[in-house]
Amino acid sequence: MSDALPHAPQGMPVRTRPPDFSAAPWCSGTGLALVCDDQRWDYDRLGAEVMARARLLRDQGLAAGELVLAPDAPALDLLLMQHALARLGAALFPYRVGLDPEARADLARLAAAEWHWDPLDARLERLGPGPGTHPTSPPALLIRTSGSSGGRIKAAMLGAEAVLASALGCNHSLGLGSADRWLCCLRTSHVGGIAIAYRCALAGAALVLHQGFAVERVAHDLDAHAITHLSLVPPMLARLLDHGVRPPASLRVVMVGGQALSPALAARALKAGWPLYVTYGMTETGSQIATSARLHAAPSPGRIGALLPGCAARGGKAEAPARLWLRGPVLMQGYANPERRPGEGLTDGWFETSDLGWIAAEGALWVQGRADDLRVIAGNNVSLARVEAVLAGAPGVTALAVVALEDPVWGHRLVAVYSGEASADELAVWCAGPLSGSERPRRWLRVAALPLLDSGKYDRVAIGSLARAGVG
Repeated sequence: MSDALPHAPQGMPVRTRPPDFSAAPWCSGTGLALVCDDQRWDYDRLGAEVMARARLLRDQGLAAGELVLAPDAPALDLLLMQHALARLGAALFPYRVGLDPEARADLARLAAAEWHWDPLDARLERLGPGPGTHPTSPPALLIRTSGSSGGRIKAAMLGAEAVLASALGCNHSLGLGSADRWLCCLRTSHVGGIAIAYRCALAGAALVLHQGFAVERVAHDLDAHAITHLSLVPPMLARLLDHGVRPPASLRVVMVGGQALSPALAARALKAGWPLYVTYGMTETGSQIATSARLHAAPSPGRIGALLPGCAARGGKAEAPARLWLRGPVLMQGYANPERRPGEGLTDGWFETSDLGWIAAEGALWVQGRADDLRVIAGNNVSLARVEAVLAGAPGVTALAVVALEDPVWGHRLVAVYSGEASADELAVWCAGPLSGSERPRRWLRVAALPLLDSGKYDRVAIGSLARAGVG
């Protein structure tokens, strides 16, 4: 990595030093850095605002190695916090604004956070003494995971090196440069959202920052700001298509991740001209760890693409997928604990996922659903991910999720919760072709819209409740 962008055009951002985490936001110059709430900042102004925030935090008592809880709204405020804390060598733990106070206290106890940031009063609130001693390589970013273990909340501790490796690897795989503009409409308390700001600052690209996803605003800003890069989860992509939003000529990359992209939705988006890249990753890998090349046809279900540089995976085979194990420079230090001790959740530097998959001979990663998505029905192993992928292509279906309910005779029975114009009878007839008897849903529940999490993914808990209520 060179110290500066060679022959940068007048006004374009220039990296003044190698990507040292404490030098955030890494670039300077009069090139566009940020568009948020009708404000436009260049990199010089962003750098000045970050330095002012860092001075404010230091004057209020924040020290290197300490941890700050901060809400994800206002979005601009959190952006300043993530760069200012990087400058100070302190760690950020973002959370969803409006979180119940007791739930917020649980997050603070999880990692013994020393501080809470109040953006309205622009002040730090002391929470406690912290762990007392800090590890040699303290975390830079903590993000709550979407999974849980026995109801226990978990958060991944990501070191500065992992955050940088993830951003640099993503920028390389997607060709992000200083003339590009990335629209962020994902929540920045989730890793997929907050990672975009690191990527743009490293590349000198412009970040167009939204406070969450709104179809009309995304549609407007795609054109108004000549967006080149966009990150979505599949339900967001489906909503844009449902509203007839067309991609602008400037758009080169739509990175789709967070959950499996069905071939039917991919085919629909490609037909409409959306430049799709499928990605796979999770909070524990600092966002993505593998990304496809640009799609020209709907991919085979489960095919992702090449791993990021320096990353490795091991799993099963195409005929016998097994749990995926991952390692590499993007991997978390471990799950959060009050001592911030690294290693929790890792085995000899490897992370065991809940996903089934394998690495093909040409190096592409394949993911075939979650290990806990397999159900035994009438003596047969049934993959819920496969059933969902097939049913998503049924005519008259716009969104769909499959729930497995326990059955005393068959082991489990499937309930399909869906939105769209198709009737239950039509779907029952249609699925008799592509699905075996064990794979076919026995109940169909049509709803106006599938419930979503604030990340934009399907709310599987709420969908399960709908299925149980509909059957009962």
